[in-house]
Amino acid sequence: MSGLLAGLLFAVLHAFIIVPIWNRMMMGLAFGTGAGIAAGWAYAEVESRKTNPRYGLTFGLLLFLSVMPVTIVDAMLRSIGFTQQHRDLTDAVSVALAVAGGATIAWLRTRRTRPAVAMGVAALSLTLAMGGPVPATRNERAAEIYLAVLAASLFGGVMLAAVEPRVRRLSERIFGAGRAE
Repeated sequence: MSGLLAGLLFAVLHAFIIVPIWNRMMMGLAFGTGAGIAAGWAYAEVESRKTNPRYGLTFGLLLFLSVMPVTIVDAMLRSIGFTQQHRDLTDAVSVALAVAGGATIAWLRTRRTRPAVAMGVAALSLTLAMGGPVPATRNERAAEIYLAVLAASLFGGVMLAAVEPRVRRLSERIFGAGRAE
């Protein structure tokens, strides 16, 4: 739910910043939903049992920060012409940086492997939902779209903080107390 709603928020912001993308948004919403599922897992691992919206905002910011290395390195590779000549290698670097960025942030926050894996998956999922690295340094509109990703990440984080306790209670009811953890 958080990924779907964050994806819709991104689409609205994209419509205001560049052009409406409603006719091709279905695939974006599918990736956004997948990113929301991965972010939900990461939120449960990183911010375990913290349901205040402040923790959701923090998580959304951490998720956004986890994809910054992808954006920065992509901008550097574009500036030297590497991206155009080595697309497959650039994609592999982007995947590795997304996973490493998410895993590093979660590891620094929790010092545990499982949250690091979950956040690595969430950062990769967010990168895929963005359609790859946003060329934020290309022009003003691209930078604004990158900020729209920040807004969607913050919104999605708040949604996760609101929904997580309900999902946890439902899971405990279905699978038994303690087993949902």
